[in-house]
Amino acid sequence: MVRLPKHPKTEEFALDQLASMDTAGLISRRELLRRSSIFGAAATLATFSGVLGAAAQSGGGKVTVGVDSGAFTPILKTFTPEFKQAAGIDVEFVSYPLGNMYDQNLLALRQGTARFDAFDFWPNFVGDFGPFLTPLEEVGTLQELNFSDIAKPFQQLNIYEGKIVGVMIDGDMFINTYRSDLFESGEEQSAFRQKYGYDLAPAKNYKEYRDTAEFFTRPDKNLYGAVEVTSFFVYAFFINQLVQAGAEKGERYGELFDEQMRPKLVNDTTIEALRRYKEMTNFMPADLAKAMPWDVGRQVFFEGKIAQANWWTDMPKGAADPSVSKVAGKIKCARNWGPVTILPYGRAMGIAKNSKNKRGAFQAIAWLQQSANANRWVAETFSQSLMDPWRTSMFDNPKSTFPLQAESGFAENFASVSKELLANPKVYLDISIPGTNRYLASMIQHVQRAVTGQATAEEALKAMTSEFEETTKTYNRDRQITHYNEYRQRMIKQGYWS
Repeated sequence: MVRLPKHPKTEEFALDQLASMDTAGLISRRELLRRSSIFGAAATLATFSGVLGAAAQSGGGKVTVGVDSGAFTPILKTFTPEFKQAAGIDVEFVSYPLGNMYDQNLLALRQGTARFDAFDFWPNFVGDFGPFLTPLEEVGTLQELNFSDIAKPFQQLNIYEGKIVGVMIDGDMFINTYRSDLFESGEEQSAFRQKYGYDLAPAKNYKEYRDTAEFFTRPDKNLYGAVEVTSFFVYAFFINQLVQAGAEKGERYGELFDEQMRPKLVNDTTIEALRRYKEMTNFMPADLAKAMPWDVGRQVFFEGKIAQANWWTDMPKGAADPSVSKVAGKIKCARNWGPVTILPYGRAMGIAKNSKNKRGAFQAIAWLQQSANANRWVAETFSQSLMDPWRTSMFDNPKSTFPLQAESGFAENFASVSKELLANPKVYLDISIPGTNRYLASMIQHVQRAVTGQATAEEALKAMTSEFEETTKTYNRDRQITHYNEYRQRMIKQGYWS
């Protein structure tokens, strides 16, 4: 009887890896196994893994970049040939619906073959996407990304287990866009002082926000005092109310959980925040108030039906564009009401861990981060790009970044207010731990129930608490405590929750 030689366990493991390895077309699997019989499976695996790694880091070839559709798809058609000329790499931009950003990308990241080499995502997804993203400094340097020019608060996003896994490409921030023709009218100022006992001005706190909204709500004239999203992006507007209410009381306003991941939701501050959020719907168009979509909210402001919008920075960009707005030339910006700067959502771009061309993906991201290209992305017309500024230099040279608004002086106003908001010592950054998508889905569902009268504030918050606890158990409480503590300490270190 002939006995076959028994392979050590390391050789058996290496053979299994070689048999299933994707060779990226560099060598046939048959040739790979032939070499393993001569040089040993473990040695062959180590050598060829290095070859594959080098190929993946070398750039060149083709890069597929996934982006959500609508926000900036048109300008990317212009960027495609320019990137090819600059980097020698073919880039294909593939779009997907905004509502599918989480599910489609998470599915693609878990597959053996990458759907995208690089793709965009909301920073609050980093807790779930992080294990499947490539730390950027493993592929290139932060200097190549011009990282130091990114505004300080945005630098604190897209961090997973202490490593930077994404870089901003869209700087969402709440800012007050108000109708200067209304707020600066002598007649309106006199009437407001007579009714409320103080001067009419952009709101600095909730009372002033509520009073100015009530004052300008005139349904008979098709004019309303405010607009807030009450559908889909509910989280952003509710968290604004919650954070500002907490800061007013001197509380550590950013904490949704305690140190053991127990929800901090059923309390006087959160109940008051929900009451305020619901109250503001009284000063919006009645047919839309209980389910206001974000795109419709922008549109009614552009049509001249809203006096003020504490909203993302795409609102002033569009409202100042006469091709889409009836109030261009009649608006100014001020700080979002309340003591805290709110930075909800935004967009980042990262590299899939299963990408076969990580260096090429990094080059694509770095090219988009170059000041000239980044500025063009923001400077484009509203119909071409909804990207909001995220770099300090964008605000330092507003005439370059906002050319359409430069002549009127609005660009300087927008830039100076934005810089003030970003320099604020009090900032709220989205939570980004595993399961964040589920936590926020619970918040959206139950806040909407309270706004529409299907539940009291306390009932909604108790239901939210129960679902938060369920999500924490699903993701493992100890694991969640670790991730939340990292996020929490990062915020405290920056002084944001003081």
